[in-house]
Amino acid sequence: MKTSKKYLTILFAITLSIISATELYGQRNISYQDLVMRQQQQQTSFDNLILPANDGEAVQFVVTFHVPYSSLPFKKSQDRSSRNKYFSTMDLMLEVFKADKTNFDKKKKENISLEGLEPAGRASWADTAYAKDYESSQSDDQFLSGYIKVDLNPGSYNYVLQMKRGAQTDSRISRTQKINIKSFREKKTGNILVSPTLAKQSESSRFILNTTGNTVEYTKDFFAIAYLPQYQEEESYTLDITKLGTLQEDTTQKSNVFTETLTEKNIKTDVHPQLLYTEGKPYLNLSDTNNGYTYAVIDIPNSEFENSLYQITVKNSSGDIVARDNFRSKWKDMPTSLLNLDTAIEMLRFIVDKETIKRINRGTTAEREEKFRSFWKERDPTPDTQFNELMAEYYQRIDYTYENYSTENTIGYNSDRGEVYIKYGKPKDINRKFPKEGATTEIWTYPDRRFIFKATTGFGDFKLVSNQSR
Repeated sequence: MKTSKKYLTILFAITLSIISATELYGQRNISYQDLVMRQQQQQTSFDNLILPANDGEAVQFVVTFHVPYSSLPFKKSQDRSSRNKYFSTMDLMLEVFKADKTNFDKKKKENISLEGLEPAGRASWADTAYAKDYESSQSDDQFLSGYIKVDLNPGSYNYVLQMKRGAQTDSRISRTQKINIKSFREKKTGNILVSPTLAKQSESSRFILNTTGNTVEYTKDFFAIAYLPQYQEEESYTLDITKLGTLQEDTTQKSNVFTETLTEKNIKTDVHPQLLYTEGKPYLNLSDTNNGYTYAVIDIPNSEFENSLYQITVKNSSGDIVARDNFRSKWKDMPTSLLNLDTAIEMLRFIVDKETIKRINRGTTAEREEKFRSFWKERDPTPDTQFNELMAEYYQRIDYTYENYSTENTIGYNSDRGEVYIKYGKPKDINRKFPKEGATTEIWTYPDRRFIFKATTGFGDFKLVSNQSR
């Protein structure tokens, strides 16, 4: 039952249209197994951003990428002297073409032919990932990340991204994407980039480039870097952060969670954003220059926000929107069930009765989400923080049972051992006995009780036969 990450395809990610965690959250009739697969696919991230080029009206079209080792096909190294026993290569190619009006006006879901289109730019990237052992080669915490970019003049374009991993002879090719490029100086509303941290505390203008788009890590503060077109020094500017609806396409503003009036300390005038790649890391540098651009840099207290989708807006004193973008606060290593509201509520069945689940499930998605959050908030051991340790522990136990107790016949959390583990946690001691006659026996000991399971098949299925208080 356990899904192997080794054989996951990341073609969905290359298309830049993979279903986000926020979109998954509101989907109905999706199984836990589907969520496991989607969660593993989402570890790989591709996104794009626009920056001003060095000359004239041109802009830099940038594709960022973040590919964990678990998504790469590693091979064993033949070099016995190397401390890295495994390696995998990765190649990327970005090709951009001038679009014709017929192709550009096609609906988003229709694939676009590139035949006969005039090339506008091409860029490539290649690197090798090394791992000291097999476990490291399957890590989600080690990754290849960076960017590729091409300079483009204002206009309409189609582009494709090709990827080749390991010993693959053919590249995986994304669907053709569309992009409309405008002059950076003529923008009426600026974009907002996010960065997890400064490159060094002593360098106030160099930031680590976030290669997962506008997705930030839940409970971690970050920097918002907002381009302010037509900036006026005599104007005042205010930044607002608003929590949005459950579904990505539902931008219903639910509540304002943060407001800050920008000061001179936030504003950087006459700067030019530049991408750098040093010591294996991508950076965004706001370099001083003549006749440059104006950016605002704001420290965002994301540790105070829920795991959700948000919109950042910068307005001037007249109320005009100067910059706007969305960001998603994503819980790293989020338990699988919490990716989807239906699944998260249904999995409460191990600790509540059917009537409680029915009550939480009544109403709209927003109402159901509010009742679900309230259920766990009442049981939060640290109510002054956003992170609920008890909820995390409960759903992590469900993941553990799926990974360790699933068999050909039963999903782990539906097994007797799985249910006991979910309710009581890790046993103090597990003792397995193999009698000469009769079934294999497994004894789980807790401080106040003992559970005895007996094997019913030779494939890992066990049945609870005794529950004894001590």
